[in-house]
Amino acid sequence: MKKFLAVIAGLSVAFVIVTAGTFAVAKYFGNLDVFSPSLSGARDLVASISSNGPIGLIVIIASHALGSLAGGITVGRILRKDTMNVGLTLGAVMTILGLINMIVIDRYPEWFYLDFIVFIPLSMFGANYTSKL
Repeated sequence: MKKFLAVIAGLSVAFVIVTAGTFAVAKYFGNLDVFSPSLSGARDLVASISSNGPIGLIVIIASHALGSLAGGITVGRILRKDTMNVGLTLGAVMTILGLINMIVIDRYPEWFYLDFIVFIPLSMFGANYTSKL
């Protein structure tokens, strides 16, 4: 049960960081006025970020990396033991949710699929490194 709660806590921390990073990118690199809490609003927001060049999407990948790392650190601080497996679980869940996001919001350029290489390694690193402190 403690491992499950650690993953939920790690996901919560990661989602806060990823959401904050995404809205910061939307404010500076996109058009936040097109966003509405619907699928078409999210698609329009991603299209507005993509239309301004790759820098906004690169910053979104950086926020995903930072969120994965912070989620892994949260897992490591909670558990202290067996953190690699739980960090892997956290990264896998984030990868699956990212894939669902990419499929549902189909406005990302193809090179953005590189985003998937950040979730698992950084969440495992954060969990393992923090458990040794």
